[in-house]
Amino acid sequence: PGTYKPYDEGLRRGVFIRNATGQPLVGKVWPGPTVFPDFTNPETHEWWHDMVKDFHDRVPFDGMWLDMNEPSNFVEGSQDGCPNNNLEHPPYVPGVFGGRLQAGTICASSQQYLSSHYNLHSLYGLSEATPPIGSALLRVRGKRPFIISRSTFAGHGRYAGHWTGDVGSDWQQLYYSIPEVLLFNLFGVPLVGADICGFLGDTSEELCVRWTQLGAFYPFMRNHN
Repeated sequence: PGTYKPYDEGLRRGVFIRNATGQPLVGKVWPGPTVFPDFTNPETHEWWHDMVKDFHDRVPFDGMWLDMNEPSNFVEGSQDGCPNNNLEHPPYVPGVFGGRLQAGTICASSQQYLSSHYNLHSLYGLSEATPPIGSALLRVRGKRPFIISRSTFAGHGRYAGHWTGDVGSDWQQLYYSIPEVLLFNLFGVPLVGADICGFLGDTSEELCVRWTQLGAFYPFMRNHN
């Protein structure tokens, strides 16, 4: 506390997802220990706007890139683990990564303003893109913003675009990007593209040239190697 305004203000205003004890759930992402905004909380809407405006006053950016918003987590559930209950270990678990609901994300029993994360997990990325969260930059700039998001849900295309995540730098991933872009148009997310040249691993000149030629036909074209 005291060194990072978004965190300090978020604590004061109670905008973070909470664990079973009512404290902010702490996971781990790229910066280290991480808390997760609850985008279903009306107070989060104003906190987000205030933080966007504060940063925009320093750096007048035009758009937002929403990443790790599945939400993604480098520890299983939280730094303190998850409770042993029916939400964490339901009778039926779909074919998810790691075989457990909390693998690579936060505890299913963590609490959000509207309900448990168990009920809201698939909506996390969408709730970050939709108004009033997604419109915070519109309010700040007075212009329609450019927003792309990694996590999506039905209806997402109305508010933001999508890129296909961390693809490998190989010919197979170039090939797979074609049906992926076409499918997302069928899903109602027309602004979509893959990382040209690939993201994971070293690319080659030939692969990068050919991928750039293909990328000219992506609705969203970006080299992100």
